[in-house]
Amino acid sequence: MRAALKKLFESRCPNCSQPLVSERDADRSLKTCPQCRYKEETYLSLGVTVVYNETRNEFK
Repeated sequence: MRAALKKLFESRCPNCSQPLVSERDADRSLKTCPQCRYKEETYLSLGVTVVYNETRNEFK
C-alpha cells in the first residue's frame, strides 16, 4: 500500500518516465532526470516553475 501511494506522488520525467532526482535549498527546488535533459526549477518565494525540456525544443 505504501509503495502504491509513493508511486502516485513521485515526480516522473514526461519523456522517459524515470523518477526525477530532487534537490532543495532555501530559495529553490530542483528536479532533474538522470536519463535525459529534463529539468524543473521551482523558486519557492516567487511561486514560479521553470521547465527545461531540451528534447521538445526544435531549432531550425
